[in-house]
Amino acid sequence: MKIEIKNLSFRYSKKSPNVLENLSYIFEGGNIYFLEGKNGVGKTTLGKIIMGLLKPTSGYISFDGEDSSKIKPADRAKKIGYMFQNPALQLFAPTVFDELAFPFEIMGTMDEHIKDNIQKALKKFNLYEAKDRSPLTMSYGEMQRLALAGISLRNVDFLILDEPSSALDEEGRNFLISYLEDFSRNGGGVILFSHDEDTLSKINGVIEIVLDNGSIR
Repeated sequence: MKIEIKNLSFRYSKKSPNVLENLSYIFEGGNIYFLEGKNGVGKTTLGKIIMGLLKPTSGYISFDGEDSSKIKPADRAKKIGYMFQNPALQLFAPTVFDELAFPFEIMGTMDEHIKDNIQKALKKFNLYEAKDRSPLTMSYGEMQRLALAGISLRNVDFLILDEPSSALDEEGRNFLISYLEDFSRNGGGVILFSHDEDTLSKINGVIEIVLDNGSIR
């Protein structure tokens, strides 16, 4: 999958300055992009625009050549997985298993194949022993793995992760790096918004880019 951003600008109100200014870049599958920059430069804003949660003031984004303005946020989420800086914000089901099962139940697509995939995801993300726990009783690292497990079950083409390593211990960082490298080797694209230079240095083949004054350099 290719995400192309062309001449993108954004401001939160007519009287406020642009957060993003004439930004252009192409993100392609099979790569891990590390997008860094100071607080307030628009990293999270860019992620929300890509996901359709915010609309650009000008410019456009395309997914594999298709104008993203014609793609509903729900349909974008089928191709792109987004993880908030605080994963607790996207967890709401009573148990870990229910959290992974809910999207399929609401769409009416739950079957034995899906249940088997959920079991595999629980084991892959080291959550099997916690399957009956409330997500809100879990550690930050466990909640993050749960959010990633849910995204992985949707077979998305791209991941956008906002400060994914900010509260992880070394084991959690190693798991995250291994997962992202495996995801990209299999053709997936990853965009990381982060200040964590230590994690950056450990990711093989990462493409480092900087967001400054509203543009990528």
